Amino acid sequence: MNNSGVKIEVHLIQNFAPSNLNRDDTGQPKSAYFGGFRRARISSQCSKRSTRQLWLRNSSASAGVRTKLLKKELASLLASEGRTDEQIGTVLDKFLTSFYSKMDKEKTSVLLFISGQELDACATAINNNWDALISNGGLSKSQEKEITDIIKKAEISADIALFGRMLAEQPGRNTDGACQVAHPISTHKVDMEMDFYTAVDDLNPEEETGAGMMGVVGFNSACYYRYAMVDRDQLARNLARKTERKNGEWVQELEYKDYQEADTVIKAFLEAMVYAIPTGKQNSFAAQNLPSFGLFVRRQGGVPISLANAFAKPVRPRKDDDDLVGLSVAELTKYWDRLKKCYGEQGVHATTCFNLGLEDRLNGLKESNKESVEEAINSIMEMGIK
Repeated sequence: MNNSGVKIEVHLIQNFAPSNLNRDDTGQPKSAYFGGFRRARISSQCSKRSTRQLWLRNSSASAGVRTKLLKKELASLLASEGRTDEQIGTVLDKFLTSFYSKMDKEKTSVLLFISGQELDACATAINNNWDALISNGGLSKSQEKEITDIIKKAEISADIALFGRMLAEQPGRNTDGACQVAHPISTHKVDMEMDFYTAVDDLNPEEETGAGMMGVVGFNSACYYRYAMVDRDQLARNLARKTERKNGEWVQELEYKDYQEADTVIKAFLEAMVYAIPTGKQNSFAAQNLPSFGLFVRRQGGVPISLANAFAKPVRPRKDDDDLVGLSVAELTKYWDRLKKCYGEQGVHATTCFNLGLEDRLNGLKESNKESVEEAINSIMEMGIK
């Protein structure tokens, strides 16, 4: 289970009904040009947030918080005996400015990504060093180091370990993300559509006609290709806080239990990639559509490969085959076969996939097909166990 150099990829084909899952600054569905044609697009940040929200609902993995309200959160954790609100505010301003970010009134100047365990560690450090923080002299160098060590040793959440975080004013505490998430794009070209809507004023006199409100909202319907990759070693290091290097080499070796923890998070991430759906405009469109096809790839060595170029030429329904989802799956699996023929295995250790009645579209991946999502995910994780 602790074999190093493993990377796990997920490739999905997911068709959404009319929707506006992820909006741009004008309120329209996001899009991009790819292969010379306009495609529907969902940002990778939106995909990551959907993952985190699913974890918070299901408690399937630990999730931190993104916030500028760290001062308020910490104030609720501090011992209040004999301390005024003014004193607590002063101490927190000093602490946050020194160890996280400059303050903008009651908020940090930047959005911070922090785990619950790190919040608790901060509260402990403040309580232990209250007298120094409240005094004009401030913290000594040894106290600053002690607090930094306490924070660094605090357990980080699974989402921070996966997606990373940047503290611009504290670069020594940055976390390199173990996961790469692509922007999902449609396998076909799209045209944006507009919905003109009206709302009737229920209390209007009968003789008054017309709408009480009217407007337009953009939407589209698209079949997306989604891709993400997890570096298992980096994830294990992030979770175990074994990220220190010396002369270009890792200071601490990874252990069996580190890989065990990483595999638990990877499994939760693969499940979230399948089941987490963006929430944008869902009350208006209810586009609750799960993937029609999923491929999981376990590599050890070689290079990770996105299959997005399978759709550089947009998929188009034909007279003899108007199944856009099926055609997209066929293009992806045929492209997979071409890549293997041209570049070889590239470290592929195992593949598993699932599908919704698309067995005749799987081409060279037929032997990897499983009956369910659960079996496909369990199999790709178990194939690493020696």
